[in-house]
Amino acid sequence: MRALVAIVLVMPAWADTGNAVCARCHPAIAKSYAGTGMAQTSGRTGQSTRKESFGHANVTPDYKLQIGETSRQLEWYIGSGRIGRSYLFRKGGQLFQAPLSYYAEPRKWDVSPGYENKPYLEMTRAVDQGCLQCHTSRPAFVEGGVSCERCHGPGEKHAAQPARTNIVNPVKLAPRQRDSVCAQCHLTGAARIARAGRERGSFTPGSLLSDSIAVFVWDTPGGEGPTATSHFEKLARSRCKQASGDKLWCGSCHTPHADSNRAHYNEQCQSCHRPAACKRSAGSDCITCHMPKSAATQSIEHLAFTDHSIPRRQGKSNPAAAGALKEFWTGQSNPRDTALAYAVAHLDEAYPKLRQAVAANPRDIPLLTELAQYHERRDQDDKAAVLYTQILQLDPTNTMAAVNLGTYKIRRGLTKEAIALWLRALAKNPALIGARMNLAVAQYQSGDAAAARASLKSVLDYEPEHPAAKRMLEQLEQ
Repeated sequence: MRALVAIVLVMPAWADTGNAVCARCHPAIAKSYAGTGMAQTSGRTGQSTRKESFGHANVTPDYKLQIGETSRQLEWYIGSGRIGRSYLFRKGGQLFQAPLSYYAEPRKWDVSPGYENKPYLEMTRAVDQGCLQCHTSRPAFVEGGVSCERCHGPGEKHAAQPARTNIVNPVKLAPRQRDSVCAQCHLTGAARIARAGRERGSFTPGSLLSDSIAVFVWDTPGGEGPTATSHFEKLARSRCKQASGDKLWCGSCHTPHADSNRAHYNEQCQSCHRPAACKRSAGSDCITCHMPKSAATQSIEHLAFTDHSIPRRQGKSNPAAAGALKEFWTGQSNPRDTALAYAVAHLDEAYPKLRQAVAANPRDIPLLTELAQYHERRDQDDKAAVLYTQILQLDPTNTMAAVNLGTYKIRRGLTKEAIALWLRALAKNPALIGARMNLAVAQYQSGDAAAARASLKSVLDYEPEHPAAKRMLEQLEQ
């Protein structure tokens, strides 16, 4: 069982100055940028120029999500709105994603990606830190969207004494540093591993992204699939990029301070390729054939993304992936990051790599966690329990280790120890519904029906439609 941690705040890696300060000296750029998708990729509900239509039974025009007799105020949105938007609400000081999203093309509300086969509309999907790092810029949505400083670096010194030497201009950077600015959000790969001692949000424009994280990709094309964060990887695999080298980068086609149209993109293509050479007589329209839209997955019917592999012919850009991973930038990485990448990708080769990496790094919690979960998936619970115990000795606040070790204890009849571990985890994160359900069952079986009822009511406070909690509570109150 993976214990999800709900996010309370998003903190930048530096002291943000804010777009309003930048706009004092750069008003035209600020005004133009404010209309872009990146600038509008998050914010407070109701404050965007892109408006949703209403009519769904569960969402009211004042952005209240109604599930049964329970309502949640949707306070923030994630996504520019061109394809769709997801919504966030607070509960107990934590942030959660709403189970319903708004999709622009059909102009309707529907279940959020990943909810298609859920038996009910779950209300405790924790917000992923990586999602917020790329969609927001300042703590708790003080400023929505991608801010100026996400690409230009900290602006405090530049605002105090403007000079070209104390602000980052990505165009002026060396290719790897320049490309790192875009890759911080548009390169996911098969696994994205924070370097030892670094956080995923520690990258600062002007530095190398690879100093903060190691991004692993498949050693042959196709494994990444079409997603909003595979653009960078697909472009790197394109024949255009391989022929052009560092000359071709995201900024070759995208204007960062303004949105571009199809005519602009076609013009960029034709700066290298003569339209007369097109065998399909498409004239000046390069994009339709060579950067087609493709569905993200079969289960997410509303989403489609542009294919940045620039295939010569449609349908030829995604051969089957091989089962080996390599670090994106150099093709090489240290054993610790490689082991974690193989574990994240659920490859069989992960086990020997994890064992070797743990032997060399016995206090590395991400390594210990992945090795423990490897043992759990293979029903080697005793080995997993040893590792979870070790993790809790290193980090007493680790909720995943506490929850999973509690499950191990209850299976062996150690009810008091299991209850103590689950209470410990729930004190840190009260939205761990699986742990709280297990706790309720353990409390009831140990003779404390009152505590079991209280735990079930807590479950329903977070998940009002949880069927098992509703059934059990009805039985206990009869």
